[in-house]
Amino acid sequence: MKKTNYHTHTYRCGHANGNEEDMIQAAIDMGIEELGMCCHVPFPHYRKHLIRSLPSVRGVRSLLSLLKAIIKDGPNMRMPYRDMETHLELLSQYQKSYEDKIKIYKGFEAEGLSVYFDYYQKLLYEHKVDYLILGHHFHKHCISNDYFGKEKMTKKDIYLYCNDVEKALETNLFSYLAHPDLFLIGYNQFDLDVQTVSRRICQKAKDLNIPLEINAGGMRRGLKNINGEQLFLYPNAHFWDIASEVGNDVIIGFDAHDPSDFNDAMYNQMIKFAQDHRLHLIDHFDFLQGDFKKFQSEYDIR
Repeated sequence: MKKTNYHTHTYRCGHANGNEEDMIQAAIDMGIEELGMCCHVPFPHYRKHLIRSLPSVRGVRSLLSLLKAIIKDGPNMRMPYRDMETHLELLSQYQKSYEDKIKIYKGFEAEGLSVYFDYYQKLLYEHKVDYLILGHHFHKHCISNDYFGKEKMTKKDIYLYCNDVEKALETNLFSYLAHPDLFLIGYNQFDLDVQTVSRRICQKAKDLNIPLEINAGGMRRGLKNINGEQLFLYPNAHFWDIASEVGNDVIIGFDAHDPSDFNDAMYNQMIKFAQDHRLHLIDHFDFLQGDFKKFQSEYDIR
């Protein structure tokens, strides 16, 4: 199996270290053969999106966070839209200058927010990026109240996550589903509702032939005592047992936020996790491109 990784961030996200070349060089040093650069997708007119979310804000802390994001035109997890062209131009240069050492792809980790689906399709249609991965963190608004990784997730929250993910995958815009079990961070029991949600997500991905990602970001947080069990918040062992039953294709993702995140110890840990749960590991996947014909028809693109 080739060493590959399609989930790589840079400092431009606001919560990572290392520029484009730093991350590429670290991947080369580790022996990565194919590298996807995949910062959180920048949004055009992001301030408008945030302002529209004001009625949904609950609590002073959330309000202050939102106001800071409006001022900065982006929170501490998203590339500002003004940086996108520079970022993509640099990656085009590095694709050529490093082509004898590593295969580099341009991508973004994108939210499953329907208001941006046309924008995502345009990014793919215009070949600005090679692929998108679905890293779904928010319901409707990119604010802390709607965050699916919050400490206290309700039954309603986990079903909202499930519904959003299913609808997003059906668009054919997203080439794989990153950290599919993110919602379990704040729902510390694997009850019937979680089993239902987990199976629905796995089955939808299986039906659409979209891989699921074992995410190193959760592993780097270490094992936690959850109801007497030693588990990662994600990848959650119980979720991945269901993925094994369903027969999903599975890819590993470093979710690298620092050059040091590229290391053999983490790679081996992810491989072992996949083997322990009898998962079908792959090292590459088809880059999905959405529905160009529909896009052309709706926007009269020739």
